[in-house]
Amino acid sequence: MNIISVIGYSGSGKTHIIEYLIKKFKTEFNLEVSVIKYIHEHKTDEEGKDSFKFSEAGAVFSVIKNKFNQNAIYLNKKISVDDLINWLNKSPYKVDLIIIESFRDVSYPTILCVKELQEIDVQLNKNVKLISGLITLNKISEEREDQIPIFSIQQNFDRFTKIFNIS
Repeated sequence: MNIISVIGYSGSGKTHIIEYLIKKFKTEFNLEVSVIKYIHEHKTDEEGKDSFKFSEAGAVFSVIKNKFNQNAIYLNKKISVDDLINWLNKSPYKVDLIIIESFRDVSYPTILCVKELQEIDVQLNKNVKLISGLITLNKISEEREDQIPIFSIQQNFDRFTKIFNIS
C-alpha cells in the first residue's frame, strides 16, 4: 500500500490535487484510494446531531449511513495517524493508496502545495519530494538547489508516479 502526504497552507491547491489524484488513480489504475484529513478549526460532526450525541455519551464508535450509501465512522478515541493507516490497511475493504492531508509531523513522502515561491522554505521538511499546487498555474516548473522539483502533477503525471514509486 502506498501512502502520500499532502501539506500546504489553506488555498494552496491541496484539495484540487487530492481530488485529481483520487479520480486519476481510480479510473486509470483501478486503485482504491482512501483519504485521512486533519481538520484544524472545526468538528467533523455537528453538536445536536444523533451521531454527536452518541459519541458524547461515550460510544467508542458512532457509525452513520444514509440512503445514498454514504457512511461515516466517528471514533471517540485519541489515535495516531499511523494507527488510522494500520486500521485502513486491515479493513475488510481493499485500500491501495492512502492520501493524508495536513499532517505535518509524519514521515511519509510528501507533496508541498504552495501559491508562491516565498511559501516554500517555511514549510519545507525532509519528507517533501515534490512542490506543486497553485504555484504551477504561473507555469513555474523548475528544480531547486535542494533538487526538489516544482511542477504541475496534472501536466507531468508520469514524473509524479516515478517520484512516488506508484505503478
